[in-house]
Amino acid sequence: MAYLALDLGAGSGRAIVGTIVDGRICLDEVHRFENKPVRLGDTLYWNFLSLFENIKQGIFLAVKKGYNLKGIAVDTWGVDFGLIDKSGHLISNPVTYRDSRTSGMAKEVMQNISKEYLYESTGIQQMEINTLFQLYSLYSKSDPSLCSADKLLFTPDLINYFLTGVAANEYTIASTSQLLNAKTRQWDEYTFRQLELPYSVMEKIIQPGEIIGNLSKAIAEETGAINAKIFSVGSHDTASAIGAIPADGDNWAFLSSGTWSLLGLLTDEPVLTAEAMYNDFTNEGGVNGKILFMRNITGLWLLQQLIAEWEKKDEKKYSYEYLLSEAIQAKALQSIVNPDDAIFTNPSSMSRAIETYCADNNQTVPSNKGEFVRCVIESLALKYHFVVKKLKECSGRNIEQLYVVGGGSQNDLLNQYTSDALNVVVSTGMTESTAIGNIMQQAIADKTVENWHEGHEIIKNSFILKSYYPKDNQRWLDVAENVKHLFV
Repeated sequence: MAYLALDLGAGSGRAIVGTIVDGRICLDEVHRFENKPVRLGDTLYWNFLSLFENIKQGIFLAVKKGYNLKGIAVDTWGVDFGLIDKSGHLISNPVTYRDSRTSGMAKEVMQNISKEYLYESTGIQQMEINTLFQLYSLYSKSDPSLCSADKLLFTPDLINYFLTGVAANEYTIASTSQLLNAKTRQWDEYTFRQLELPYSVMEKIIQPGEIIGNLSKAIAEETGAINAKIFSVGSHDTASAIGAIPADGDNWAFLSSGTWSLLGLLTDEPVLTAEAMYNDFTNEGGVNGKILFMRNITGLWLLQQLIAEWEKKDEKKYSYEYLLSEAIQAKALQSIVNPDDAIFTNPSSMSRAIETYCADNNQTVPSNKGEFVRCVIESLALKYHFVVKKLKECSGRNIEQLYVVGGGSQNDLLNQYTSDALNVVVSTGMTESTAIGNIMQQAIADKTVENWHEGHEIIKNSFILKSYYPKDNQRWLDVAENVKHLFV
């Protein structure tokens, strides 16, 4: 029983085959490819044609390797979308959320609808990268692409459309848009009317676990995947990643650690209080009927940009192992930044941005690679400290354990500092949690696995978790008290 997870991140994509044998899930990465935005004129686009070609290549390579694929499912990052015209053609390459077209849009939108209403209805943290502001930017400029649009499809929906010919908006990815009503889990029609946005381009909401359709005849013949079904899963990668965590009880939180850090907990219903809004918590759709009550935090983006900058300047590669070993040699807790400060959004030089921030806040300015890396990692751990504090207040829950998934879960130094700063046990070991969650949902939808309870038992049997225990928490508390003004 083989299922293919097509897992696309903001920097790379993977095609991972999952097989379930003797109560265990085994993963096989058959294809990995770059996902690099392209600047054309003054717009930053995703290269959708390249992405789709690599998706077909991933399917082809899985079949070539001998897998009889029963299912295929796509998950990606949130908020971005493509527009389809009445003839079924992609109007243009999708624009990335890091493009500047949404700059200032929040102020314009708030002239027509209140921030309070948007939160009470959608439950989404207000960020100008959200689909709401991207769509409003097109409307406010009378953009021809929007005028020609017949369908708006989020990135995984867009891929599914060109794989099957079936147009639909999957619930978890739709929930990232700030256009979906968090209670009804359908489009919030009042928001569309109030902002004069084209409601007609939105598609039917489908839930994780549904069958979208079969591969088109042309793609089935091209890839050799003749019998594969395309499943709807939690197509927002975070939803699939968190769904895979085999945790019991309520006294735990999750951290999806990558370019973005998503820190939160699972609830049955959205938390739509004023306190949650003022603390920038978001309520996004999860799998198995759950809500991800969490905070979006700028994550390892700072470190990724530092590494790219150093490699370009020095014309050599720097491994994480080397950089983390350098960080350990640097003095502790000397330079602390708020990763979410606007200065770090997309600077021309991340090192200069950090230097400027530290100088402006009367802190030690990092002077070598180890100090820069330690600054980023310690700053993330302290950011998590403040977010978890507010998470407890808004949810009324105690948090005793943090499960870390995603690429950042391999960063031992960050995991230990996070445990120290939060004074909780940090558990890792599911680096490919998104693919695991994706594959498990396909198996449940296909009735190979009975339900999520059985799925979590299979996951427990398949992966060994590693735990980090807090050390010297009081020192972190003292530093947190001294720098809390940076994080308010």
